[in-house]
Amino acid sequence: MEVREITELDLGDYVLLRRASEKEYPQYVGANVEAELAAGKSGIEDLFSTYPSLGHNLLGIFDNGTLAGITSLTRKASDKYRHKAFLWGMYIYPKYRKQGASSQLMERSIEWAKLQNGLEAITLFVTSTNIKGINFYKRYGFECYGTERRHMFAAGAFHDAHLYELVL
Repeated sequence: MEVREITELDLGDYVLLRRASEKEYPQYVGANVEAELAAGKSGIEDLFSTYPSLGHNLLGIFDNGTLAGITSLTRKASDKYRHKAFLWGMYIYPKYRKQGASSQLMERSIEWAKLQNGLEAITLFVTSTNIKGINFYKRYGFECYGTERRHMFAAGAFHDAHLYELVL
């Protein structure tokens, strides 16, 4: 499998993957997926074109050219917030799970972060009921530094989220 940045040519498959993530785990998926799904296949190019200016770095993992999973890091342009990147959007199609795809994406994300001048940490939110996700992030050295109650309302209920940070 190959990890690389998502390009305009991947956007149709990217939208399908984001739709699958929202369907399978609405309680784990954040606000960006709502905007992406609302844009749909026709509007995703316009939305995607704004991502570089917002500091988004989207990575995909591909199996013989087929998108198997994604993750994203966002680093704000503001001098006040450039020391951190926010990890979001990690999702692997079920048929590619337990094959190392998520590990490859995480390792590549951490490598990218370490190459960024002045970047000191990666942060993320993980829904408190996402035990597999929590254990996965802990394996990479992420540490919980708080819990936001009622972080999101999805699938008919409120969900708490743990805040995690990896100091680089």
